[in-house]
Amino acid sequence: MFKFEFQLDEEEDGSFQSPLQSEAGPSTATLPPPSTKNEGDQKCYHITLDELIKALPEEISYSPLPLPFLRSPILRRDLFDARFQLYNRQSEEDPSKEGQREEDEGEEYVDAKTDLIPGLYEGGLKSWEGGVDLVEVLSSIGDEEGVGRWVEGGRVLEVGCGTALPTLYLLRSLLSSSSSFSTKTTFHVQDYNSLVLSLVTLPNLILATLPYLPPEVLHQPNDEEDVEEVIPDLENPGNLVLSPQLVEGFRKLLEERNIELKFTYGHWSGFAGDLQKEGEEGYGLVLTAETIYAEDSNASLLSVLENAIKRTKALGGDENTIHKEEVRLEDSLDNLKVNDEWKNIALKEQGDGFILVAAKILYFGVGGGLTAFLNRVEDNEGWWKGVKDWTKGVGRKVVQVGW
Repeated sequence: MFKFEFQLDEEEDGSFQSPLQSEAGPSTATLPPPSTKNEGDQKCYHITLDELIKALPEEISYSPLPLPFLRSPILRRDLFDARFQLYNRQSEEDPSKEGQREEDEGEEYVDAKTDLIPGLYEGGLKSWEGGVDLVEVLSSIGDEEGVGRWVEGGRVLEVGCGTALPTLYLLRSLLSSSSSFSTKTTFHVQDYNSLVLSLVTLPNLILATLPYLPPEVLHQPNDEEDVEEVIPDLENPGNLVLSPQLVEGFRKLLEERNIELKFTYGHWSGFAGDLQKEGEEGYGLVLTAETIYAEDSNASLLSVLENAIKRTKALGGDENTIHKEEVRLEDSLDNLKVNDEWKNIALKEQGDGFILVAAKILYFGVGGGLTAFLNRVEDNEGWWKGVKDWTKGVGRKVVQVGW
């Protein structure tokens, strides 16, 4: 079976080693059938925040992911806790009903000895280095408040989100800023599996908002406790009770800060088709990490990326002919200032949407890699330029892609 061998949860060199898992017991909740899509289904499906909230357990365990370029760690739900939730769910579905097959498959891929089951599971329950690389690039915009001001009022799409580290960072930064929040900010996350969205993506989004929720909704103290004594520790592993008060506080915070969360799961071909529909608004920033490992999927991924920004491009700005000329020198460190131009203009004020792709130079065992992907970008009349490189171990790179 195939394993990527570089997820953060099991990093060998310790450079991004996650803290020890907490010793909390399993979380339980009744999960709805993850989808009604069948094997080979190339459609995509949209699910609301309210629908995902219904699948939340009563309690989750979490661990901080400390990163050397951030002042405070990013909180993530523990992988074992997500697995336990799936193991212990009590399905009320009749086995003869549609969707039961997907429930069984969910149990299979969560316990699989592989990080990739083509057409079934694409590794979304774990955090990968590419997600961290995108966070590092985004953090170079400025401090968290500065990043929050930069993203405020923009539209962000993360494709193949999994644990959604870049979106978590942007959401946290936005909440930390002193923005007026007069303009709506949209965060749209997409993953192949709906169970990934319910088991890790939404819980992680809630964890990102904890410092900005009223203390009284985080935990209900008893008569002998002060509110300050029961606030979750955000620097160490712990447990979080997802009480109705906390969930309502989460909803209210999003509403007050004018933040919209959107969720999509399913095949990229269907998603690309949805993005082409008349009236669909484009995205100012599209993020994707560790999604190019299978060359067979690159065509549909590129369709998603191109269609996601085309509506924004139609609103204004020139064609990318100038950028195409610059691209011939893209891999030179001398062009670093050119590559950083996007950081200096607020996202909502940038005429053209842009794409950041984080990837390994080569994915051993599956044949994909950055060179093959970028060749396909050029074949599709697109352009690219390097943003940041990592040479230690398996080479990694963040590139900007456009049309």
